[in-house]
Amino acid sequence: MAIPPCNILNALGGADKADVEIVVYGPAIGTLKIDSTVGNRVDSTIGKSIKIVACQNTMKAIKLTQDDMLNNIGYVPAGVIEIMRKQQAGYAYVRP
Repeated sequence: MAIPPCNILNALGGADKADVEIVVYGPAIGTLKIDSTVGNRVDSTIGKSIKIVACQNTMKAIKLTQDDMLNNIGYVPAGVIEIMRKQQAGYAYVRP
């Protein structure tokens, strides 16, 4: 089963039609842990013109380290700031 960003890319006509970055913060950060029940779905999505980044502020707050997280994700100091910067650069902000 594909996760929604793959549906976005498919609807737009392929990976070369859009850049997708998923910024994960707050309670959702658990989906990026190595032992996450959805970790395999996250891993299968990375690399299809989709970047997934974890908020280091959230990680610090709940005492997670990069060793606790999936291998292929990226990191940003503050998820909210990353979202603001992406919006300033023309990205659309889509929430589930």
